[in-house]
Amino acid sequence: MYVQRNKPDQGVSPALRTLRPTVVSLALGLGLALGIAHVHAMEKGTFKPPDLSTFVLVNSDDEDGDGDGVKETHVVHYNNRAGDKLFSMTTNGRLWAWSLKTPGDAAPNSAWNYVIRDSNCDGVFDEKYGLDEEFHVPDCLK
Repeated sequence: MYVQRNKPDQGVSPALRTLRPTVVSLALGLGLALGIAHVHAMEKGTFKPPDLSTFVLVNSDDEDGDGDGVKETHVVHYNNRAGDKLFSMTTNGRLWAWSLKTPGDAAPNSAWNYVIRDSNCDGVFDEKYGLDEEFHVPDCLK
């Protein structure tokens, strides 16, 4: 999966304009449609999945997460009363990413707005990205 995000001082790249509707576009929509353009470096570590206790399921669908024309990535969307938006990405039966977007003043704060990814399919979310960063389907799922 390829994600191209624009930086605060740049226009939208040609790559972004030509992306087909994919899981990536969902992540872009959360960040870019709400005006988030925050530069943040990917972090390595161990990151806990979000607590779903305040969220309700909104919908789920299958998307093309690796650009091959096959809708192999299952995306589940959740919202809560505070306006937070959350979604998960699962490919080949393996949950590999969560994304959280919060509204309002907290929007640029990467502690609350992020994508966490299991980079090697071991069940541990070991990478954290800002909403404006590039991330991919892990190689172990291709």
